[in-house]
Amino acid sequence: MRLLPLLFVCLGALKAGTPSNWTGNYSPCNQHARLLGRDHIDLGVRLSTANPVLARQFRRAMDFWASIVDLSWHEDDSEDCAVQLVDGEKTLFETQAIAARSQLPDRPDFQGWIAFNPRNQLSKIDLYRVSIHEIGHLLGLQHSTSPHSVMYGFELDDQDWLDTTDIAVLSAHHKLRGEQAGQAVRIVKDAIDSFDTRALAHRGWPPQRSTESEAARVKPKK
Repeated sequence: MRLLPLLFVCLGALKAGTPSNWTGNYSPCNQHARLLGRDHIDLGVRLSTANPVLARQFRRAMDFWASIVDLSWHEDDSEDCAVQLVDGEKTLFETQAIAARSQLPDRPDFQGWIAFNPRNQLSKIDLYRVSIHEIGHLLGLQHSTSPHSVMYGFELDDQDWLDTTDIAVLSAHHKLRGEQAGQAVRIVKDAIDSFDTRALAHRGWPPQRSTESEAARVKPKK
């Protein structure tokens, strides 16, 4: 199995005593509190990145989350945004292996910011996966212990699912689309047209319903 030497950093998850979110010289998002909404939420998203490929995959990731959570989103290039994608400053990343960082909604100084490491060159599908992962943190998800969950923190290969634990935790924070309750969700289903379908063909194992054991839902390693 191909392992990519990439790390996701969720500051509060890795440094338990840290009182505040990371910060930087970025424009505020004055509507970030909308990310805490329990009912339908409408999010303005500011794409402050010089990388058009990243911007496109971030849009796709927002579309994915809108299919899971009862939310709508639109681009908003102003301080009325709720989410902002930025090109992170070098000082935000301890090593080049760190792909991206997100803020946590339960920490002080939350602005709804997600910073990508411009020094880390990712493929389109990995930009998509990392975008989903980091937006998941903004929506209240922590790192998963399952290596097949997109919320796992240390590698990218085979992270093609939101598992039933992710869905259960998400439902405690937000209203979900009715058809998503209790089921694992494949994250690459809407991205296959723009990615290498031959490379994805071996990933077609179907997620099982929550009544199945975790072992039954784990894809065998190649």
